Amino acid sequence: MTASAKFAGVVEEPQPVFSGEVIPLRPRRTLRRIGEWIGLTLLFCLTLEGACRIEDWIQFRTAIFAPERSQLDLLIRDSVGMHGRPGGHYQKWSLNAFGMRGPEVSLAKRGNVMRVVTAGASETFGLYESPGREYPRQLQDSLNAGLSARSVCAQSTVEVLNAAMPGMSLPTIDQDIRLRVKPLKPDYVVLYPTPSAYLDEGLPVAPRPDSVAHIVWGLSRYSALIPRVADRVRVQLKTIVPTFVQDRLRQREIRESIRRHPGGWRFDSVPAERLQAFEVDLRHAVATIRSIGASPVLVTHANRFYGSPQSDPAALHLWEKFYPRAAGATIVAFDSAARLVTLRVARETHSTIVDLAPPLSRTNGAAFADYSHFTDLGASMFAGVVAGSIFPAAEGRSAFATNWCQTSSRTTADR
Repeated sequence: MTASAKFAGVVEEPQPVFSGEVIPLRPRRTLRRIGEWIGLTLLFCLTLEGACRIEDWIQFRTAIFAPERSQLDLLIRDSVGMHGRPGGHYQKWSLNAFGMRGPEVSLAKRGNVMRVVTAGASETFGLYESPGREYPRQLQDSLNAGLSARSVCAQSTVEVLNAAMPGMSLPTIDQDIRLRVKPLKPDYVVLYPTPSAYLDEGLPVAPRPDSVAHIVWGLSRYSALIPRVADRVRVQLKTIVPTFVQDRLRQREIRESIRRHPGGWRFDSVPAERLQAFEVDLRHAVATIRSIGASPVLVTHANRFYGSPQSDPAALHLWEKFYPRAAGATIVAFDSAARLVTLRVARETHSTIVDLAPPLSRTNGAAFADYSHFTDLGASMFAGVVAGSIFPAAEGRSAFATNWCQTSSRTTADR
């Protein structure tokens, strides 16, 4: 200790000596502090991750180590093509043993049951609606209420099976009806195609069936270890980022997509060959529905911009982001042209038709959560107009009286 230190009453700590050199303590203290911060950060992240998984279990009964991280993880490709994974579960989306969203059903259909299958993409599968409020579930409620109102049909029931999955194009739907839906013996197939799929990079095609089941998006047993908190943070950030900022980011992403392709790549008007491909595939799907013994119900595609493309520019840019090969106005125009094609195909094939676009357009956007996916209100209106079209068509069939009504009436009388 130095004389000045003694005089000041300060006691100096002895410095460790190694090989005759004095090693300062400051770097060691700095390293220890960095280690503490790293440890606290890891603990904080683990706590957040644990909270996310516990919340999922409480709210959706999702297993703590469930591998699914999005709706796309519910897709599978096997011997009958691409469809929902049997028993799949992610948040509010639960699939039954047939890989269809909704309650369990038996393969065999009872005589007094009207079985309806809904086919389509994410709009039919249901994204933004409250649990149990997607249009197939509301359609089942509406149809059962209609049967109950008919005294001779009071003991009959309707089953609505939701065979849709996000991303399903008409060729995939066609294949699914032929290979997976056929054994369920539906009486009606409600077909709600997504025309904008024909504005993608290439024309839609059905995935090749495979005898070995493949999870479409690479889901594996290690997927359960991927943090869920990152996606949760991303979703929360979207809620606090101003809409105009999100819109600017989407526009920049669209410009980058266009810049990566040669001139003339983008559709600035309705491409006739793509519209013709949509019509060919739609006619083929109608023929497939009839080939399995079901009656087709065609529904025209509805969107937020029907009659007014500029009603919500931010929502239009969001739609354009998913299909950057077409300008927003082109997507809307193609959807309108596809509506006319659907009406003509229904008329020429003697199919039941539901023109959904006009009634939903009168809600001033309240029927849509984004550019084309439904709110609870939109799904309710969808179910109402489809139910109102199915009953007149069903009553014209002998099966309505023979199977769904008189069977149950005779059964009641025998008792």
